[in-house]
This record gives sequence, C-alpha cells and structure tokens, in this order.
Amino acid sequence: MLRITNHLARTSLHLAGYHSHRVRTSVGGVHVLDARGQGHLPPVVLLHGISSAGVHFLPLLYRLRGRVRRVIAPDLPAHGFSDRPTEMRSATLRDALVEALDAVIDEPAVVFGNSLGGVAAVHYALARPERVRGLILCSPGGAMMDADELHRFVDTFALDTHRAALSFVDRLFSRRNRMRHLFAWGVRRQFENPDVRELLATTSPADLLTPEQLGALRMPLLLLWGRDERILPKDHLDFFRRHLPEHTRVEEPEGFGHAPYLDDVDGVARRILAFTADVHELAPAPTVSRLRAA
Repeated sequence: MLRITNHLARTSLHLAGYHSHRVRTSVGGVHVLDARGQGHLPPVVLLHGISSAGVHFLPLLYRLRGRVRRVIAPDLPAHGFSDRPTEMRSATLRDALVEALDAVIDEPAVVFGNSLGGVAAVHYALARPERVRGLILCSPGGAMMDADELHRFVDTFALDTHRAALSFVDRLFSRRNRMRHLFAWGVRRQFENPDVRELLATTSPADLLTPEQLGALRMPLLLLWGRDERILPKDHLDFFRRHLPEHTRVEEPEGFGHAPYLDDVDGVARRILAFTADVHELAPAPTVSRLRAA
C-alpha cells in the first residue's frame, strides 16, 4: 500500500509538470523529482529523512514552485524509487547523493535537509560549497553521540508493535493527528523495511557530524528546530547551537514537530522562501559555466 501511495503521489507530480528521472551513480540509480519554477529566487533542493522519500514533500513542492527558479527532490539511495546500494552504510548513501546532485544542480541552490536529510545536506555543503548558496537544517540528525548513546537512540526506531508505532507518531507530530492509527501503520512498515533496519544497525559514531565539520560551513545558514520536536533529544539542539558558525540564524517555531512540513507546510514554505529571498539579495549567483568549471 505504501508503494501504491508513493506511485500515486509521483503521478500527481507528473501531471503538474514535474520530471521524474534516475541519475546513474557508482552505487546505482538515484531517483530525482525536478521541475522548473515560475519565480526568480534561487533553486531549492529538498532532502528527506530516513524511511521517507521525495514525494512526501508534495504539498511543500507545490508551495515553493511559484517563487523559485527550480525545485529538486531526490530520493536517498534505498529510499523511494532509488536503487538499493550493495553496501548499506551511511557513507555509501552520502557519496551517491553527492554524485546525483552534481549531475542535476546547474546553478547554486538553497539546500533544505530534514532529519537524516540534514546530515546529507551538511556533507554536500562541505563537499561542494560552490553549489550551495544557502543551507537550511530542519531538525537535523547527526549530532555527536558515543556508542552507548547512539545505541539507545537507534532503539527508539524499533517499532515492533502498533503501540510503539503509535507512540512514535504522537512524538513525530506537534499535536495529536486524527489519522494517527493510519500513520502508525505506515511508519511501522517503513521502519520494518530491511534496508532501513540495516542502515540504522550499521550507523556508528564515526558517521555522525563533528564540531569541526559544522564550524567549516561558510554559506548562509538557518537552523529550524520546532518547539514540539520530540524525536531528537534536546541536547542535540544544544550540539548544533554550540558548533554551527556564529552567522547561523536559529529559529524555534511553535507548532513545528520533527518533520514540520507535515504539521505546518505553509509555515515551513514561508521560512524557506524568506531565507531564499535573503540569500538572493546577498550576492548574484555564479553563472552556470563558472559552476561547471568549479
């Protein structure tokens, strides 16, 4: 049923003019949703979290497209319509995403990353700073933990019963959702996926972000961390506050949970567009030829 829902969402986006294609990488095909926008603001790239997919941004994609030049939403490897790498490790997913974005970004973009997508966004910004005009980290994962802390954290995604899945859904949203039982059914199946379980099981402290990596980010930065965040521990926010550069703008909106585009899609869209407009005013973007030369 989840696969059918994803196919229906992708069909809806096709009808709205989104191009769905696969980019060849060294570990298999990475699926990308891509559409030209009707606005003048820089392109926006949306990176999803673990067990999610680009199509889950559907309402957000519609709200951004009228103001930006382009919107891009890839599926991480082993997620959505992307291929499963032979080796399910965080570094493998990260490297494949760099290859895929290199193939599709033709001018510097604002990159938005939620949860696992936040870690991926940081790594892409470090690997290709000339292609990232601004960075929005929304409840990003990747805060440093020792092995015991990481083990306890990964255990929170072991949704072996409907009751456990229901509890997870209630923490995911900023307020109790009327369709919580249906969401719990879907979330449980997503986290029972062998690829997701293997990715969680193989993640080690070495895969997490370091203070040095965060401090090396030079592009404009926005950290969004909702006041109703209940998936990530509070000390993870403290980690990012301490180690992101001083120029980082930090916002803690009311009514934002772990994936706020599910709680308040208009609020998320407003913040992305306002940040993108600010970035646009700072300096003109490099030309495509300069970007390719870099």
